[in-house]
Amino acid sequence: MPPPLLRRLAGLATRSAEPANVQPYFAAERASWLSPDDTLSILMIIGGDIVQRAVAQLAGSGLRTRYWDFAPVAFSFGWLAYSVSALTSAVGDGRLLPQPDCAIHVINAKTGYRRQNASWVLGRLVRDHEKDKREDKSLNIAFYHTVSGEGAPKAGKPTRDWVYWCGVFVIFAQLAIAIVPGASHGNWIVLVVTVGGTVLALLGSGLPQWREEKYAARTIDKGPEVVCLTRGNGSTYAMVVISKTGLRLEDLAGGRDKRRQMTSVMSAVLTVLWVVLLLTVEGLDGDAWYLLAIGGLGMVQNVVAAGAARSAGALGIHFAPFDKTKDVVCKDKVMDSLMEAEERQAGVGLAMLKLFFPGDLRPREQEFWDMKKAEKSQAAKVVIGNGNSSSPMSETNAPQSGLPPQGDGLLAVPGLQSVTKTGGGSLTSDFSEKSLQSRSASSSSIALPLGPNGSSSQVPFTKP
Repeated sequence: MPPPLLRRLAGLATRSAEPANVQPYFAAERASWLSPDDTLSILMIIGGDIVQRAVAQLAGSGLRTRYWDFAPVAFSFGWLAYSVSALTSAVGDGRLLPQPDCAIHVINAKTGYRRQNASWVLGRLVRDHEKDKREDKSLNIAFYHTVSGEGAPKAGKPTRDWVYWCGVFVIFAQLAIAIVPGASHGNWIVLVVTVGGTVLALLGSGLPQWREEKYAARTIDKGPEVVCLTRGNGSTYAMVVISKTGLRLEDLAGGRDKRRQMTSVMSAVLTVLWVVLLLTVEGLDGDAWYLLAIGGLGMVQNVVAAGAARSAGALGIHFAPFDKTKDVVCKDKVMDSLMEAEERQAGVGLAMLKLFFPGDLRPREQEFWDMKKAEKSQAAKVVIGNGNSSSPMSETNAPQSGLPPQGDGLLAVPGLQSVTKTGGGSLTSDFSEKSLQSRSASSSSIALPLGPNGSSSQVPFTKP
């Protein structure tokens, strides 16, 4: 008689040779594919982060009212998961927008102050415009000017691009698909779920705090603002945004708090309603494929809206026409690019110098930047005559025309030989050959507005 172990092995071999009854397993799979009701309930709780990014992209781009804004973010499977996370944020830090997915530095070219960006808009602005590089080497510094004047688009009001209209189209396409089972055999539950989900999605994406938080910044009221945006040391791209009007980008980078009490209340109500919708989907009997197609189409729209590259206008910042060959500074070396950018717009190279070169500089480089710092310091101490000027200078002209006082009514400029006051109310000053060699400007004179005060006369100046 064989040992027990051999008898067990022989029994297993005999049973495995017999035909198995696999019909119940295939029947269950067939039922699941015919009507994936259980799958819908699982899909309803995934993809919440995608929904949040999609709403952040489209917030503020549609019709606006006092209590609600239209943002075309379609109903999808991730809305229930997002509603729970939104409720957590609403009762916590009070923020709706996600953290920027592109980490950048925001530097004021006038003050040199640098901060880490906390704005979703500015992060996406740099990410989507890095394609404007002239060459994929060294450091590309692109200069952008925001539009201004009568008839110009308003900052903080995005233009409606293909991403916006894609969302509108998907919403109507979902409703059209939901009508089919009701019109064919009277199952209107799919339409009820679709309409309910669409209404809840539009209510959640239309909370006014989305827009207020997205564009939380003061407007420019005194002179132009020059701001540098870059990923930092090691990056090959930097944006320089010159704004005469519009939003202060430095404020925008701070991520100001715009919480509302109504947002917390609405988030709680919407979360309860999304749970009710989930229970309705759980009780769906038949035609689940229609709802699966509707939710899948909405998910595709959410993914596209969350990740698509968009123009600056679609992000709410409107630029003048950009020429990649003329508006981009790109030299063989990073230092040369910074020097050229400083010559083009005073303060830009100085603002980014310590970010890209935190260590010691070569003697030639140190001499150049010391000279630029001296010019900037002089421009900040502009005093004309006894300190009274009838014509205030703008911030853009200050680095070129500002002169510090030296004694009683005298002005000191390195390399200055003489200054002649003309009848037109300006001072024309000649520079020495050494001073001209240290500057890249083609002109050998500068003009300062002093207001009309008689005919031409010679004014004494002293060298520092």
